[in-house]
Amino acid sequence: FEKFLFSRKNWHVAGLVLARGGSKGIPLKNLAKIQNETLLGRTLETLTRFGQFNSIWVSTDDHQIARETRRKNVNVHWRESYTSTDQASSVLAVKEFIEKHPRIDVVALVQCTSPFLKVKYLERAYNMIISGQYESVFSLTRQHMLRWKLKLDGNLESDNFDINYRPRRQDWNGELVENGMFYFSHSNLITRLGLLQGGKLGYVEIPAKDSLEIDTELDLMLARFISNIKEVQSG
Repeated sequence: FEKFLFSRKNWHVAGLVLARGGSKGIPLKNLAKIQNETLLGRTLETLTRFGQFNSIWVSTDDHQIARETRRKNVNVHWRESYTSTDQASSVLAVKEFIEKHPRIDVVALVQCTSPFLKVKYLERAYNMIISGQYESVFSLTRQHMLRWKLKLDGNLESDNFDINYRPRRQDWNGELVENGMFYFSHSNLITRLGLLQGGKLGYVEIPAKDSLEIDTELDLMLARFISNIKEVQSG
């Protein structure tokens, strides 16, 4: 990693969206629409407005997704079939992409299932990774949820709090959890270690109102509802 510290001004930073066609929960989820724009289209427009990526790519195995990508003037990477199965991890797909594009120094994996991505969130992550102080930067959101775990004997046990001293929300900083919006990582972290997150970690905290991740039809309905409210409020 240290070898990059002296040449970071010349880094090639690529924005990458993984969008396979075989999603199970919502068929062709990446092409589902919110206010007449696909999830993929919304994300690609945000990446383009950000304006700091040296290149923007969509890694896909689907011709409809490829057409939508080209409609937004974004590069298509045809991913290998072994990266498109239900069992294949995102890291595997990103690694395959980097191996085909070795000039890329930093990859920003952005999920189009986070419909409320904003340019300012990308700016924060980009500035952190390009500073040379971090090897990976990713998005988190803060939750104030009291968790319980089920023990082998069937009994419940408090997991992140003391039942004798239940914290009030205002007295507790909560917990930071991944929201899946984006992961900025040095390419060598992915290709050599198979990790999206490692080394010196940085994070961007995303407000809960923008942290919705679409995985089910209910999530999609909620995203459409929130988007309509945002439009009314801004109009």
